[in-house]
Amino acid sequence: MVERRRKKLGEILIAQKLINEEQLLYALQEHKRTGVSLGVVLVRLGFISEEDLSSVLGQQIHLNQRKRIGEVLVEQGLISEEQLEQGLAEQRHSGMRLGRCLVKLGFISEMKLVDILSAQLDIQHVVLENFTFIPKLVRVVPKEMAVKYRAIPLFEQDGVITVAMADPTNLRTVDHLKFKTGREIEPVIATEKSILAAIDKNYSASMEDMSSLIGQVQTDEEIEVVEPETVAENITDEESAQVIKLVNLMISKAISEGASDIHIEPLEKFVRLRYRIDGDLQEKSAIPLQLRAQITSRIKILSGMDIAEKRKPQDGRMQIKHDGREIDLRVSTYPMSTRNRGVNEKVVMRILDPTTKKMSLEQMGFSSRAVEQFNDLIKKPDGIILVTGPTGSGKSSTLYTALQLIYDISKNIVTMEDPVELHIDGICQGQIQPKAGFTFADGMRSILRQDPDVIMIGEMRDTETCEMAIQAALTGHLVFSTLHTNDSPSAYTRLLDMGVEPYLITSTVIGVLAQRLVRRVCQRCRTEYDPEPALLERLGIQPGTPFYRGRGCKVCSGTGYKGRLGLYELLLPDEQITRHVLQRASSDQIKQYVIDRGNFDSLRHDGIRKALEGHTTIEQVLGATQND
Repeated sequence: MVERRRKKLGEILIAQKLINEEQLLYALQEHKRTGVSLGVVLVRLGFISEEDLSSVLGQQIHLNQRKRIGEVLVEQGLISEEQLEQGLAEQRHSGMRLGRCLVKLGFISEMKLVDILSAQLDIQHVVLENFTFIPKLVRVVPKEMAVKYRAIPLFEQDGVITVAMADPTNLRTVDHLKFKTGREIEPVIATEKSILAAIDKNYSASMEDMSSLIGQVQTDEEIEVVEPETVAENITDEESAQVIKLVNLMISKAISEGASDIHIEPLEKFVRLRYRIDGDLQEKSAIPLQLRAQITSRIKILSGMDIAEKRKPQDGRMQIKHDGREIDLRVSTYPMSTRNRGVNEKVVMRILDPTTKKMSLEQMGFSSRAVEQFNDLIKKPDGIILVTGPTGSGKSSTLYTALQLIYDISKNIVTMEDPVELHIDGICQGQIQPKAGFTFADGMRSILRQDPDVIMIGEMRDTETCEMAIQAALTGHLVFSTLHTNDSPSAYTRLLDMGVEPYLITSTVIGVLAQRLVRRVCQRCRTEYDPEPALLERLGIQPGTPFYRGRGCKVCSGTGYKGRLGLYELLLPDEQITRHVLQRASSDQIKQYVIDRGNFDSLRHDGIRKALEGHTTIEQVLGATQND
């Protein structure tokens, strides 16, 4: 039994490409020579890290002799005698296994129970959260059977399929799996929760081979499109069942992977598919060129566009249901020229999840001092608060967070956006329509007749909009808006360049927040490292100061990054800044003054602090603040 468990441990690690055959053979020799467990030997030899070992195999517990599960749990100090008695009483009442009763009563976690059962049964425990599955092998067991038996295939070797099971002692289940697959079954143990999660994730057609997917789509699941009541869906003959499923799959996979955008680009020999994840575009498997027209038409139909118009850009929108929640997709097409195939349309879909959990300022990356200052600022009764930064720096998210923080039933909050990216209950949100004559300036005139307390303008694009926002602030309204500038002091010079009088700026602008987005270091594989001494010297940092980066693991898809956070600089004007603006001083002069003032964190300073704390890398900070 022990020998079989060692063999299975090695097979799992090889199947996951964490070690190779030669390393396993050498480790087995060391294991026999020293008597130390195989997992410990592999770590000591440097063939695998402790983190990677535990991420796939969990905690390896060894028992000297077989005992009842209750005795083992008490001996290990995982439950008390009293809890064991309660578990036995629950077992007699419900008829369930003792372990399940203890989990149900909350006395032990399912993961810890599986560790103990693995040691007791001498069956290898596998952690599925980071496991890389083989799509073709997974589907040899139908999904209904996998769910019913709480089992999922992991890998195959020498005609034997290793299957993760919640109850590997159920010989009837093993026999059914043998009959269905026509191969021998080797069970390993995993938690029921992780098996069900793996089934949900893997029993859909894989994106790995798009060409073969078209001929044999495995799921009939449809994306449910939520249409406005006045709009009816038009179905065309050029749509096929395969294309419908492929579009559904592309969108579902993008949402599941946390993408913010889907890019579908027709090239000379294939259609390139890319997802923007955490700010970076990641290329996926190519789409066959012959499906380009059908895929584009399908997306245009769903988003309410004219499928006959292919020579000029179009904008559309659709709503879908994914995992029980409604997702908004903002769709844009753009005619692009290719050398041999003429003009074809590129499609970009922006994914907007209105059910995304609201983040606090701290979670977004605000320092404790910035949180206090920003909270005080947004509670002012009137004035203009500007959020600046390039496109994609998270300005809209910051504005939405600010509106949610100050929302009160006694306040009338009205917004004017292009487009509305997140719908907030209780707030009147409007979307401009320039083609219909509804511009930001026109919207401002209407908003001021709506008795607002707080106004949010998506962007100050022209002098007229700026002047009306200033007029609103002067008459007792709190106004939020954005500008495209590199830092907070540049907001003043930008308004001056747009023709706004200096005295109007100093009378109304009560704060400017500049921001950038950088990628978070993956906390799963974070490791310390020493940057180049020349880089530290350029930044004025003492050599030997530790920084952090991700090694790359399955959690972060080998990138070393997982998620994003913001860098912020908040400028609060004082009398000296007022004098600088009235004198039309440059942004550099204003910035130098606030730095010398001593209570101002620039974007780069905020970023370096977050890099030192291990939240991001120094390279990310320098890339985001190169103009700082």
